[in-house]
Amino acid sequence: MKISKTKVFKALAVLVLVVIVFLSLGKFHNTTCQSVEITVEDSADVNFVNKDMVLAMIYNRLPNILGYKMDSINIYLLDSALHKCPYIRRASIYKSISGVLNIDVQQRKPMLMVVNDKHDYYIDSDGMIFATGDKDACQCIVVNGNVKDKYDFSGGKMYKADVHKQGSQSGELFRLAQLIMKDDFWSDQVEQIYINKEGEYEIVPMVGSHVLALGSMEDYDKKMYALKQFYFKALPKLGWDTYQQISVKYKNQIVCKRKKK
Repeated sequence: MKISKTKVFKALAVLVLVVIVFLSLGKFHNTTCQSVEITVEDSADVNFVNKDMVLAMIYNRLPNILGYKMDSINIYLLDSALHKCPYIRRASIYKSISGVLNIDVQQRKPMLMVVNDKHDYYIDSDGMIFATGDKDACQCIVVNGNVKDKYDFSGGKMYKADVHKQGSQSGELFRLAQLIMKDDFWSDQVEQIYINKEGEYEIVPMVGSHVLALGSMEDYDKKMYALKQFYFKALPKLGWDTYQQISVKYKNQIVCKRKKK
């Protein structure tokens, strides 16, 4: 049977590749860790963790990691240590044949900072709820007023906003924040959400000296759409500072309260 040159070439290529892999594994087996290279993503927008903090977590788990044989470093152990930090959303750890341990860290991105009388906390883009810290630096929408959902964050505990649970204030805030952040207009316009004594939501915009009364979360998406249309079609003619409150809490109605002279 005649064997084509193409098949011979492919077989030789596979053989060469296998040899290279075995030689690399042998070299990797004897390679020691020379350095730890850390990349923290989105540091310009979020400043929860930095390279020194990540390195401290690694050294806390493996104090003498420099000099360790690369194949003896337990990546899963280090990954578990990093994910105990509530500010780290994702960590990718991989080794190089040259003896470098690479760590890429993605920080959590809060949409809301909820201020209450027990412990302030963030709600991020995944719906995760975690405590604020002393040196946190992050720009997001502030929620205050009559906040009823309070949490125990001892030991770095985290929680998940339940959007399906009836009466879950955190779940409602998360849904509202998602709508705001997905809309270019609202994401630029909303700076604060206030919860009044009745548990209704009021939005404080960046532009104008009025308050947007949303009421309950029933049909909140339709209410926000109606407000947006009012902003585009009516306010430019009526004036941005004409009203002290613009309310959509009543179904299919926009009720405006003029400022007192």
